[in-house]
Amino acid sequence: MTLKRGREPANEGEGDGDGDDARARASGTRDAEEHRGVRVRAEDDVPTTKDGVDFERDVAKDEAANAVARHYSSRSNQSHGERRKSVIYRLRCLNNWIKSTQLSSRVRENDRVMDLACGKGGDLKKYARAKVGFYVGVDIALESVRRDAVKRYNGEHANEFPAVFIAGDAFVVDLAEVLPEHQRTLDVISCQFAIHYSLSTEQRARRALRNVCKMLRPGGYFIGTTVDSNVLVRKLREADGLAFWNPVYEVEFDDTFKDKTFPASKTGGFGIEYTFTLADAVTKCRECMVPKDVWVSLAAEYGLELVEWQNFHDYVHSQLHGKETRERAGGLWSQVMGDEGENTLTDEEWEAAYLYCTFVFRMSGSPESAASAVFNRKPVPEKRKIEQSDVLVLEGAA
Repeated sequence: MTLKRGREPANEGEGDGDGDDARARASGTRDAEEHRGVRVRAEDDVPTTKDGVDFERDVAKDEAANAVARHYSSRSNQSHGERRKSVIYRLRCLNNWIKSTQLSSRVRENDRVMDLACGKGGDLKKYARAKVGFYVGVDIALESVRRDAVKRYNGEHANEFPAVFIAGDAFVVDLAEVLPEHQRTLDVISCQFAIHYSLSTEQRARRALRNVCKMLRPGGYFIGTTVDSNVLVRKLREADGLAFWNPVYEVEFDDTFKDKTFPASKTGGFGIEYTFTLADAVTKCRECMVPKDVWVSLAAEYGLELVEWQNFHDYVHSQLHGKETRERAGGLWSQVMGDEGENTLTDEEWEAAYLYCTFVFRMSGSPESAASAVFNRKPVPEKRKIEQSDVLVLEGAA
């Protein structure tokens, strides 16, 4: 096979990565009745001040997240032929391959999973192939969930697993308040091309991690993809100005970081913003860096132990050449990328892929506690058709 050395674009096909008033809605089922009339609070036990620094929720940061949500909800679905014409088609294929290998390595048959930032439901087929036992899809983009994800779930090749869909900002609300017990104690939580939006403030980052740790069983995995901040800083310092680009993408910092340094005393590791443009996907979208040491340290406070952190370039090579992974990864490569290098990335796309990394965290706990959590959790509801009115609409949905 041939291989040359994103924020995930809104790719409307299988494996697309996606990447109102806040009021919980309910269906007619017993489970949904538990949520009727619930107003989900943004407040939690995160301190509002720490060492004199105010951590009250920043309205401007929330509006930035809402803008991203509205952008993805407004994008029209494309046919496979239209997607193939995109200058980032092969990059999209690579992103889907990376997500597929992550899921195939961590998700087991009958696992209960959460797709955090599920977007239009583009990864539903991946979970179907994994034969999961229960699925929770969460995204801030209301119409992406209510219109597209639900339609995909109920589609011609309807998924065999029961599911719950939630529209709301998982970096603001407490998901444990709206999900009954049998919809928690999950085996795997996946967050693809989205966790960097939680790093706008410490409070949002903590809420994201608190939701993960409350949802995961002991020994469960938190997996995903995000921006590689080490690469962003390196490329920024190599640039003449505050921007770097190629024909596929552009990253631009503002004068706040004109000295090209990011001391902890200045940022705390949060709110290090830049604008990102990706051809055929987003234009000047505000995103945040994810300093690895800050994120790993914060995750550890919530019992999440780092298992793996790899740049996309390193991840691809380790998967395709690793003794334990190459057979499975190679098979998926042929399925997603095409045989004989059919979808070999351009140099520009491969450079764009270099901006991202994969991560895997494991929820702390002994094998005994993990086995006990699985054995004692309640059965999930039966699979049924999901109506748009069944979508739980929480605070932050846009």
